[in-house]
Amino acid sequence: MEHLTQWKHADPEQVRLSADILRTLEEAGHTACWVGGCVRDELIGRPVNDMDIATSAHPEEVDALFPRTIPTGIEHGTVTVVMEKIPFEVTTFRTESDYKDFRRPEEVTFVRSLQEDLRRRDFTMNAIARGLDGKYVDPYDGRGDLERGLIRCVGEARERFREDALRMLRGVRFASVFGYELEPKTWEALLELRGNMRHIAAERIRAELEKMLGGPKPAEGLLLLARSGLLAEAKIRLTPQALESARPEQLDVLPPKPAELRWAALLQGIGVSGDEAENLLKSWTFSGGFAKSAAALLRIDARMNAAGFSTEVAAEEKNLRLAFVRCVLDFGRTAAENWRVYHSMMDKADGKSTACFQLTADWMAAIPAESPRELALGGKDIVERLDRKPGPWLGDLIRRLLEATAMGSIANEREALLENLVRIEEVPGAQKEEKSE
Repeated sequence: MEHLTQWKHADPEQVRLSADILRTLEEAGHTACWVGGCVRDELIGRPVNDMDIATSAHPEEVDALFPRTIPTGIEHGTVTVVMEKIPFEVTTFRTESDYKDFRRPEEVTFVRSLQEDLRRRDFTMNAIARGLDGKYVDPYDGRGDLERGLIRCVGEARERFREDALRMLRGVRFASVFGYELEPKTWEALLELRGNMRHIAAERIRAELEKMLGGPKPAEGLLLLARSGLLAEAKIRLTPQALESARPEQLDVLPPKPAELRWAALLQGIGVSGDEAENLLKSWTFSGGFAKSAAALLRIDARMNAAGFSTEVAAEEKNLRLAFVRCVLDFGRTAAENWRVYHSMMDKADGKSTACFQLTADWMAAIPAESPRELALGGKDIVERLDRKPGPWLGDLIRRLLEATAMGSIANEREALLENLVRIEEVPGAQKEEKSE
């Protein structure tokens, strides 16, 4: 099939199945085409992920043509067609008007014209359609802008940004990810209307920032945000002053995954501590798990710095090892490994030695147990051996046993742990509980 050879950067199975959808729609008398991001990414040689389809068929007409559909966004004309377990969004050509709160159209009208549908889109590079025959519909010279490396609004930039203020942040994100420039009139409109970002929900802003920080050059986006002041009054507030002090160029040296690395670097750069980071990220609509993980990285960094960790010299190796072991026990191996990657790459970018990070790798590899259930001795065994009633002392003692095994001073073996119970228990200030009867 000819259409299979027309896509070089898309999964052949997605091409085949989405082409079947287009063909079915056309055989029923409708217009149908690929549109938006998949066409754009194919043209610039980026991997094509989702292959979205636009059509003159109304939602009920789409639903009637395919055996398995999901009404994912009927009010906006979107029906998800499932082909061999792969979902494809099929959206009716539409126009939009009377936008509310600088983000949502009050009225959506289904139309039969592809040209009218393309007119409502945000940027010229996203307003290109492609048919089964491989021909493009490109009324706003999106392909030319891709060749020139320009982000330019469809039609009048002020109108597009008044309709949905998030488009301004999307423009910055596209410029960052693709390495493009914002066309002068588009940039002028952004500066004029940036105050409207305060109307945009935090979760929508967070989603765009995640894509930006996950891109190949997040520093470009952060520098554009600093220059534009786009988020100075937004629900996720990042002022130009904070962004300029954050040394955004450092983010480029960190890998995009795990995402906690770059977010930790950004937060640390703008002066957010580990104790503050978790609540701040939650307020920015990140999941509790992600917020905790990113905050743990910063907390480990603060602890290790306080313990005197240096990539140049590890003078007090025992004390530093104990500080690191406690970080592993408190925050987990994943968080500790994230910190190792984070700190070593940041120091390497600053021209510092990373030799001491082999020490932390060795220390972590030598930890035999990270939780009480991994100890070769249980709480019941301890209570029986010491002939004491359970109490808060038991948790403290188990923690000391974990630290001792992690430091290599006691083997994680039942008899070795039993033999050292009394020695481990006898710490300054410890008070004996009543013996059990």
